[in-house]
Amino acid sequence: MMKSSPDKIQFVADACLNHLIAEPELLGQFMTETGTTPDEMRAGDSQSLADGLLAFFAQNESALLSMCANARLTPEEVMRAYYSLNVHE
Repeated sequence: MMKSSPDKIQFVADACLNHLIAEPELLGQFMTETGTTPDEMRAGDSQSLADGLLAFFAQNESALLSMCANARLTPEEVMRAYYSLNVHE
């Protein structure tokens, strides 16, 4: 699988975050499942937040498909970004 560029990973992570902000119930689920607090989200360690966001969407197909439709991304683009963050060669 081809890796995503850092800019593309950030773009996908931003799309995930924007989707969560628009869906309060899903945001609550994300925060519960990942243990992320509102302060941590605001502080924005972008690498770990991006990792958590991409992992959440990679493991939640309905959220992934909904976010992709809204952000005009393909699930493959999201999974490629997730894979790029989580594979260390």
